[in-house]
Amino acid sequence: MKSRAVVVKIKFNLLFLALLLAAAGLPLAAVADGHWWSDAAEQALGQSGTNRAEMVRALEQAPEAQRGAMQFLIENMPQPDLQTLSASFLLDDVAQATEAFEKAPWHDQISKEMFYNEILPYSSVNERRDDWRKMLREKCLLMVAECKTPGEAAQRINEKLYKQVNVKYSTARKKADQSALETMESGLASCTGLSILLIDACRSVGVPVRFVGTPMWVNERGNHSWVEVWDGKWHFVGAAEPDPKGLDHAWFEHDASQALKDKPRYSIYASSFKKTGLAFPMDWAPRLNYVSAENVTDNYTPKASAPEAGKIRVLVKVLDQLAGKRVEAKVFVAELTNNAVHFEGTSRTETADMNDILPFDLPKGRIYQIIALKDGVAAGRQFGPVPLNATNQQAVVIIAMSDMVNPRAASLCYAPPPVAEKLKAADETKLKKELEEYFTAPADKRAGMKFSSGLDKLLLANEPAVRSAAWEVYKTAPIHEAMKRDFETNRVQFEKYTSPYTVKTVGKRPANGWPLFIAMHGGGGAAKQVNDQQWEVMKIYYRDHPERGGYKYLALRAPNDTWNGFYDDYVYPLIANLIQQFTLFGDVDVNKVFIMGYSHGGYGAFAIGPKEPDLFAAIHASAGAPTDGETTGKTLRNTVFTAMVGEQDTAYGRFERDQKFRKSIDEFRGDNKYLYPVTVQFIANNGHTGLPDRDKIMEMYPAVRYPVPQDLTWLMTDRVIKDFFWLHNDAPTKKQEIDAVCSENHIKVTTTPDVTSAALMLDARLVDFKKAVTVEVNGKTTTHKVQPSLKVLCDSLLRRGDPELAFTVEIKLPKGPQAAAAK
Repeated sequence: MKSRAVVVKIKFNLLFLALLLAAAGLPLAAVADGHWWSDAAEQALGQSGTNRAEMVRALEQAPEAQRGAMQFLIENMPQPDLQTLSASFLLDDVAQATEAFEKAPWHDQISKEMFYNEILPYSSVNERRDDWRKMLREKCLLMVAECKTPGEAAQRINEKLYKQVNVKYSTARKKADQSALETMESGLASCTGLSILLIDACRSVGVPVRFVGTPMWVNERGNHSWVEVWDGKWHFVGAAEPDPKGLDHAWFEHDASQALKDKPRYSIYASSFKKTGLAFPMDWAPRLNYVSAENVTDNYTPKASAPEAGKIRVLVKVLDQLAGKRVEAKVFVAELTNNAVHFEGTSRTETADMNDILPFDLPKGRIYQIIALKDGVAAGRQFGPVPLNATNQQAVVIIAMSDMVNPRAASLCYAPPPVAEKLKAADETKLKKELEEYFTAPADKRAGMKFSSGLDKLLLANEPAVRSAAWEVYKTAPIHEAMKRDFETNRVQFEKYTSPYTVKTVGKRPANGWPLFIAMHGGGGAAKQVNDQQWEVMKIYYRDHPERGGYKYLALRAPNDTWNGFYDDYVYPLIANLIQQFTLFGDVDVNKVFIMGYSHGGYGAFAIGPKEPDLFAAIHASAGAPTDGETTGKTLRNTVFTAMVGEQDTAYGRFERDQKFRKSIDEFRGDNKYLYPVTVQFIANNGHTGLPDRDKIMEMYPAVRYPVPQDLTWLMTDRVIKDFFWLHNDAPTKKQEIDAVCSENHIKVTTTPDVTSAALMLDARLVDFKKAVTVEVNGKTTTHKVQPSLKVLCDSLLRRGDPELAFTVEIKLPKGPQAAAAK
């Protein structure tokens, strides 16, 4: 009987223990194996290797009230931690976390599960495992003494901690994933290090927080990390970036609103100590996958509103010098033709996250002047217009204070509309087939050829893709065989005139292709050997500046030895042919072509640049002067032009002519000092030679051509140049003039009476084809419902040889009183 009673008692005790273990969520098997923890914890111990004894000791010595917390850590910690952390580290961490949680005023608002995953963990991602709780609690306890909610406490810590521990944002930090102690030791941290510090500080006083980030913003500007705090729901905050408006306000709201949940590279993730089956993508440690995560993109995409329809977000970054440091400056943005439309803000310094850039939401279809003002120095550049139907939603404008000493010399910002959507295979095949037939046909046959009507509809639906296809087919057409032979033999021709040239490559190729600098030599009306010697000088005259960026340097020999070798009617088409050679075969960025020259070449720049400003990003003339009847600065409304002359260079009236030229530019510019990016520099005590211009490439390099400016002034000076940006004239003569302004589908044109054969060349960069286009010519207005034409695109491409100066619609201007006709 006694033995039976013992057996019954043992069974009863086991049953009672089983009930207790079940209530605690622990399996009965734990008792059979001689330990209290779960099977999951036991499986984790199997991964601890030689460190198993430390893990077991942590479990065995955990106070009964803290066993659940210790078990949670063991079950979920990454394998590297299982194999390295000590029992004393874990026991201290659990004890301190539990004490902070129990003493927090918001204790009753936080579930045990929330405590386990958002307060208890000793790490956020893969940072060094440090004993930080006690030290940070001592620093933060007084900060949050009067706080009643976890959200209030997190904001208070974010406002005060970084100043107290002397930590700031910097890309000079030792590594991205610094622990809190490493960050406080160095005083510098990335957004990741700053976030880890804020999380540890909050957890030290019982605030539930988690690490959040994206591997890449949709706009490809980089990754970012921040913090979420639980206060009834998850709220976001930028680490070391307290916003006066409180939680859920930060510079990255807009960027986060563009995240894409179904594209991992562009999603937003919150780290989780508890295993979720999803790895947190750590951009700084892409091979590590042991940090768990949740995809929380949905929490952000509805919050921050994107720019309104018809607007583009423009981000303005101000640097002390190109490729230099960010500086704080007052930034003003005003519409060029309507100062009532203006915005202002303050640029960010190096202490702000590198992706935190001053934003402005600007209406599309307009030109803006962006000015940065710092310590009494103004620098600036123009931006726009962005076509109303453009798909790009964001642009970055960089202003360098040192590089923009004269804000009028700032170039316009331009990037061709990207191919956002590829053509369907069948459409692309049909399109290319008809394009090949067109570009290979004889000129007389092309005049009567027509494209399938469906291709015009395709052009309307996806102009960037069709334009790109047309350019690719045009480039490979056999019509360029003669030009290709010239390119291969380093020469350029027009009619009976031939100019040889040499080319050298400097630096590394930029992403969009090579910039091209065309340099013209001195000499002119002299013996052949003199001009040959001057050509040799020009081959090495301008110093190389690979640090500025890669480019090709072309030294051009004049086609003859006359006084006007670089400025006669044959020169302008010859230069156009030269640029077309390198656009077709030289891998050149068509929006970064430059022309420059000294003496004879300077006269050439004074003639070529104002006649063909639509070909160049910037033009420079040294020791030259404008030529009567051939040079007018009136056409330089949108193109960077600089000239340099010595004050003692009085031969042929050079100094006086340049003075007169500068005065004329000032008159054209009027009260708006940001029109006409033209600078004429006079060098004191300098004659015709020895000007300080040999580093001119470094100054010119940042300029970018803007092929579709909103305002045009075309004063014609010959019968040769028939195209000017988006204007065309079949019969130009000297002193004819066309002034045109394109704004929001309204084009205002003023002409001299002798203009009888002109046309407007338009495309989606200039007008919205969903709306009618109104054309006002000399006070008379007509309305046009125009549609893009593939034939117009191909004909203008054949005429210009430039993908950025090819257009899809032609509207002929009236000859006198009759109405314009759309083609």
